[in-house]
Amino acid sequence: MISRNQFKLVNSLRLQKFRLEEGLFIAEGVKLVDELLASKFQISQIFATAAWINDRHIPQNRYLVEIIEISQAELERLSSLSTPNQVIALAKLPVASTIPDITGEWVLALDQIRDPGNLGTIIRTADWFGFNRIIAAHGSVDIWNPKVVQASMGSVFRMPVHYSDISVFLSTLSGKITVYGTLLEGESLMDARFGKGGVVVIGNESHGISETIKPFITTKITIPAASSGSVGRAESLNASIATAIICYEIRKQCPDG
Repeated sequence: MISRNQFKLVNSLRLQKFRLEEGLFIAEGVKLVDELLASKFQISQIFATAAWINDRHIPQNRYLVEIIEISQAELERLSSLSTPNQVIALAKLPVASTIPDITGEWVLALDQIRDPGNLGTIIRTADWFGFNRIIAAHGSVDIWNPKVVQASMGSVFRMPVHYSDISVFLSTLSGKITVYGTLLEGESLMDARFGKGGVVVIGNESHGISETIKPFITTKITIPAASSGSVGRAESLNASIATAIICYEIRKQCPDG
């Protein structure tokens, strides 16, 4: 049975202020918690139904994790999902790390991506296509927002994400690394040629790439639309969809890195 204080703690972690104060974030659902258990993240507590506990999800190296059995009714009170799924885990926030030398790496630089679903999907996409890390601008949504964690489907536990001033970060590259930017006046993605490593800048959902970042872009690219025809076309692509298309093309050209 969950206590009143534990219930209040779990609910508070849906807000960034309390995640920072407590040093904890939420992972919810069987798939996501299995991914968390397989990671190196420290787990504080697990609230789970008898069905989850009896399925023996805990690996041997996690035998000291505190598990609190809760009823289905308690899970539904705790959950933010439309269909609660057996288990909620609280894990410790990782210590923020500095950005290492990215020479030879493929990196996504996200210019204030603010939609949690978009950011979670971008993290999952970067993981799938073997990108090395993500640099997110200050003002982007917090990666430990429960909706981001959920949308990443566990990729957030594998993908290094650093928060930084993108302009300052790009200025340190000194022309040594190609910086690709998604701009309407850019070269068609189908004609672009990618080398070994680089930074791909993805703009904000509404405003695109900031003016302060554009001077650091060395190669402008665009995803061509079909001809407009008589009925026109959508004004732009969703940020996460655009990211997936670019990542696919990069991996098609550079399958080994």
